[in-house]
Amino acid sequence: MVKYLKVKDIFLEKGEAFIIFDKIGRDYFSNLEIEDGVLLMAERKIYFTDARIFNAVKNKLKRKNIEPYLYSDFNDIGKVLSDLKIERVYIDFETTSVKKFNDLKEFGVEVLDGSMQIKKAIARKSELEIKLIKKACQITFKAYKFIIKELKFGVSELEIKKRLEEKMLSLGAEGVAFDTIVAFGKNSAVPHHVSDKTTLKDGDVVLIDMGAKYKGYVADLTRTVFVGKPSKEFKKNYNAVLTANKKAISIIKAGMLLRDADNIARQHLKTENLDRYFTHSLGHGLGREVHEYPYLSPKRDETIENGNVFTIEPGVYFENKYGIRIEDSVVLDGEVKRLFTDDKKLKIIKI
Repeated sequence: MVKYLKVKDIFLEKGEAFIIFDKIGRDYFSNLEIEDGVLLMAERKIYFTDARIFNAVKNKLKRKNIEPYLYSDFNDIGKVLSDLKIERVYIDFETTSVKKFNDLKEFGVEVLDGSMQIKKAIARKSELEIKLIKKACQITFKAYKFIIKELKFGVSELEIKKRLEEKMLSLGAEGVAFDTIVAFGKNSAVPHHVSDKTTLKDGDVVLIDMGAKYKGYVADLTRTVFVGKPSKEFKKNYNAVLTANKKAISIIKAGMLLRDADNIARQHLKTENLDRYFTHSLGHGLGREVHEYPYLSPKRDETIENGNVFTIEPGVYFENKYGIRIEDSVVLDGEVKRLFTDDKKLKIIKI
């Protein structure tokens, strides 16, 4: 059958519907942020909410051409499916409970997995979404430039983290995209280090992983700097990671397999005998969430597409010594376009 109904890059046949239970999906497909509810998309878009929030959201929904529906229990969804003569329902198998799956089947409909259709639709960012992510990136980078000047001997990771997050808020962020990572010295060898009371000293690597949230959209930036005089080994390894980052940016194109995108950086690090120290994937999608589809991973066979916003973040980690990660937020528009503008050369700080 010909797909006749298009809802933000999701195509439906007559008798089909998408039901979105999770908040990320509901927010995206309704273009609203609503605390709770269920969104049904078919010939009509219907948002089920209970009495706690119905009156507060009904007019907002109507302005988006979405019908508000006051419901008391799950059976109300079944009534609507029957009224619309829905035979097939798509849900996100990754975010929907087994109970909801079984409850839907009790209504006599076929329940199918629509998770990839949802992911790909959310991953194709609109011009407005890209504009908001760019603004989040601008705030993030301004805060990063500010915090580099705050690095002094004796300051702790937690102090720098606090100042950094305060600066992002002062620059217009509504919050932080994720728990900011500030790692000094050997702590930088832990990719997801939790900042602590470790203080800065001469000869330390400083790794900062940060991001601002702006009007619901997020940025992600990691930079690694050195305090004092770096060794030849460190400079060599830094330049290897930087080249891996730049190669991925220059080669990734629309239609490329996600695993092949990851392999660009991984193969370069292999030529430098560093691939075994690259312990995570090359990148991840970016939007309302800091980790969303697409995932640039050796295990992913899907393709990367125009409109995708994602990170490119090769890194190497030497246990109990130091780590190096260089992360950009980028958008794919024929080719990869960076959302940060610095040259990423090794920054050496003299205090």
